[in-house]
Amino acid sequence: SLSARRASAPISRRMKHATRECLSREGTSAGSARLPPSVASRTYLYAFVVASAPELLAHFIAHYHSLGINFAARSRLIVDPARGDEATAALARREAASFALLREAGVPYSNNTQGTWSSKLKSVLVNEYLRALPADALLMYPDLDEFFSLPCGLEAMLPPDARVNLQAKFVDRLPPPRGGAPPPPPR
Repeated sequence: SLSARRASAPISRRMKHATRECLSREGTSAGSARLPPSVASRTYLYAFVVASAPELLAHFIAHYHSLGINFAARSRLIVDPARGDEATAALARREAASFALLREAGVPYSNNTQGTWSSKLKSVLVNEYLRALPADALLMYPDLDEFFSLPCGLEAMLPPDARVNLQAKFVDRLPPPRGGAPPPPPR
């Protein structure tokens, strides 16, 4: 009803104000809250990445570092290099740039030696990694082209003594196609 909407409007404005205040205090350049120190100290990152995209890899590392991920201490990247006929001189230069970036940033990585990636293989490998983590660990598991943003007040959502599984809504943020209609809003 109209009266219910009017009554909820001040609450909605307060929530928006609190969110803006949190982001201005804790935010990153991406507009996402940074991991609070008590959460960052138990958050690990695991990702499968291709070696042929050094620009995207640099952005990925910068983004997750800005959220508070300590790559040197709490991350593992599995890098998929080109094989056989895929390996060209230009591709080799791009891959060399990716490996140099990983070494320079102190990001632990290993080369994919398992062959062609599949959902089943990735699931086995990430679960192996997850089993090796401390019991109170939290795991971020993004793809190279996924950039998570975190809510303000994350620390309050994560009881330190409980195992949790946080899930989120995925939203593509792509520019509208040239000359076409913009993509439909997320549901």
